[in-house]
Amino acid sequence: MKILKRILYGLLATVALAVAAAYFYLRSLTPDFNADLKLPGLSAEVEVLYDNFGIPHIYARNEEDLFYAFGYIHAQDRLFQMEILRRLADGRLSEVFGEAALKSDKFFRMLSFREHARTTIDSVYSDANAPFVKAAKAYLKGINQYVKAGKTPIEFTLAGIPKTEFELIDLEIIVGYMGYTFVGAFSSEAAATSVFSELGPEYYKDVLSAWPDSAFKIPVQKNTPAHVTKAMISMADQLHTLQKDLMFPPFHGSNGWVISGKKTKSGKPILANDTHIAFAQPSVWYEAHLECPGFKTYGNFLAGTPVPALGHSDHGGWGLTMFENDDADFFREKANPANPDQVWYKDHWEDLKSRKEIIKIKDKADLVFEVKKSRHGYLMNGAFDKIDKIKDPVALWWVYHQFPSRHLQVFYNLTHAKNATEAAKAVKPLTSPGLNFMWGDTEGNIAWWAAGKLPVRPAHVNPQLILDGSTGLDDPQGWLAFEQNPQILNPERGVLYTANNQPEDMGTGLVAGYYVPSNRAERIQELIFTDKNDWTEESVRKVINDVKSANYPEFLKAILPAISTSKMNEKTRKAYDGLSKWDGTHELENTEPAVFYRFMYNVYKAALSDELGPETYKVFDNQLALVRNTSKFFRNDRSKWWDNINTPKKETRREIFTEAFVLSVKELETQLGPDMSAWQWGKVHTLEHKHPLGIIPVAGKWFNVGPMAVNGGRETINNLDFSLDSSGTYKVSYGPALRRIIDFANPGLAYSVNPTGQSGYFMSKHYDDQAEMFTKGGKRPELTDRKLIEKAMTGKTIFRP
Repeated sequence: MKILKRILYGLLATVALAVAAAYFYLRSLTPDFNADLKLPGLSAEVEVLYDNFGIPHIYARNEEDLFYAFGYIHAQDRLFQMEILRRLADGRLSEVFGEAALKSDKFFRMLSFREHARTTIDSVYSDANAPFVKAAKAYLKGINQYVKAGKTPIEFTLAGIPKTEFELIDLEIIVGYMGYTFVGAFSSEAAATSVFSELGPEYYKDVLSAWPDSAFKIPVQKNTPAHVTKAMISMADQLHTLQKDLMFPPFHGSNGWVISGKKTKSGKPILANDTHIAFAQPSVWYEAHLECPGFKTYGNFLAGTPVPALGHSDHGGWGLTMFENDDADFFREKANPANPDQVWYKDHWEDLKSRKEIIKIKDKADLVFEVKKSRHGYLMNGAFDKIDKIKDPVALWWVYHQFPSRHLQVFYNLTHAKNATEAAKAVKPLTSPGLNFMWGDTEGNIAWWAAGKLPVRPAHVNPQLILDGSTGLDDPQGWLAFEQNPQILNPERGVLYTANNQPEDMGTGLVAGYYVPSNRAERIQELIFTDKNDWTEESVRKVINDVKSANYPEFLKAILPAISTSKMNEKTRKAYDGLSKWDGTHELENTEPAVFYRFMYNVYKAALSDELGPETYKVFDNQLALVRNTSKFFRNDRSKWWDNINTPKKETRREIFTEAFVLSVKELETQLGPDMSAWQWGKVHTLEHKHPLGIIPVAGKWFNVGPMAVNGGRETINNLDFSLDSSGTYKVSYGPALRRIIDFANPGLAYSVNPTGQSGYFMSKHYDDQAEMFTKGGKRPELTDRKLIEKAMTGKTIFRP
């Protein structure tokens, strides 16, 4: 027994020592905020002060040293995020993750970000002395110095990825990925074309009526062959699945507004912005304060980019929302039956351009992948399974592909803008994606520009449908000048806002787009378009955290009478009465949201799934095009959608609504129990920030953050959105990637919050130190005042030549 005990104690001691060694090894990889380092090629000493949230404040004597040091600091915190992002955008994940990543790689190779980046570098970067080019190269030099001399993040070891240096082309590939916002358009257009072609205009106009009636008069759009619409639906379904699993989230929307100094307590403008992006870990934005003689900015940076996408200085600052303009069209090409490398255009066969791509796959043979291109754009079919040999290929015409990218130049110039005139000049060259820039400055100006190249389409074209590439009649005819884009400077009302809603006509017609429902816009107007003249950061933060829908109570008032209550049991009637009194608030303890969204899902399914079939319905049921038209659709008692085509009788809206509501209550009883007070929103509405390595068994949980119960909902200002499905749970897919407010009376002390934290390393205390603050609507400072920074300082790094 003594021997057994000694063996057991020895084993326990060995395990304890191994655990301790592993712990201290992992701790040793945490970024060191107190360091004295040499950077080869640095011209003068650079100082980095870290505040109590791990945010670096970098002081240099010139811009090149400043961006050099920042590249090193950024890589120290987020190198693995940079690595994953460049591999994702370049279609090189299969080298690491094997065949599981092949669908993603094929799709992004088809998007050809590397080809486009080469074009951009050859043209936009041709002047080596251009300030933004020098900044980009200095930043790149800093990243590579860290790759060579810095610690290797544990994620590289676990994933089996070697550290390799970055090139200028990688930065532009990453920029290209951040322009990838058309997936919603593609899914919508695939579903819309299917509905229009197979069911007809009566079905189409009930759920997709936000487009002109002239769309119903285009023969080439009415006769889209069934095999093409089915292929499009299949592509949209695969793309939807691919997007859900992306390791780096795309942009979705955002809120932003600026209040003039004549309506604020301080007498200077207040800017508020919360960008809506799919949640992931590490968080999307990295914050840093950069300063040297003649230049000072505090910004939010994307991984692998040297200039902030959001930022401010002592002079002014800007926020962003997605314009949501339709910058992508999809053309059905007419293939030559005798030659698969030709398509018909007007009166002749045209050769397709093609190139070979070799995708390396871990533990598998390389895949040789052909990318083809027509005059309209890259053919999408070969990037998806089971549809690469269809008769009529579909080409992606995307504004982003039409011009070299000027993103880095635009945002570099914005960081140097001192007033609205300079800011307007800075944003003018932007091509795609379309972005709403909100601006405020210490001179008192407030402004909004919807930036991006806007195509002039033929009058008959409905860009929500698949277009005909064979005739030339549907081709874009030119471009609007920037001055014709929606914009406003110093509005008389003293307030401006954007919430991904439709801009007003500037005299050239409404800009086609995939704009969101008006819920957030109406609520923002309700709260800030008032006589209030003493706005402060605190009162603005109450608005940015608002969780009440302005639309739902009115919507329910209109549709609930269509539900028959005569045969309801007591519990169902209680749920009905509760919903009829609901004011649209989505707090954790509210029970009405759980009833409302269950009911919405069951109505959608009962009304749409019989006509659409399972594959098309899966693509369609969460589309913004449908959500935007839901209010009109649900109010239409005569819609053909209410009849179930699979039954001999003709169903009515009243029957569909009643059955859906009764079913919803039964499902909630099964899911959450018979006590209705337990049907709380916080039990079913949760947020989890998932890391690319979070899928690893056991160890993966250390990389993910959450899940956490959260308030907010679909299209509330605090827009924590989700997909509707049969589960009755509402796992947040995207929402505010920060909540940022700046009073330009004191730009040295702005306020923000990050969904998780600043650090990309899971052992750092700054990996998730803002997660609870975020869910509770809290804030912490964005500092550029040196005295305040020194008071909050927790570390200091010196870079020497």
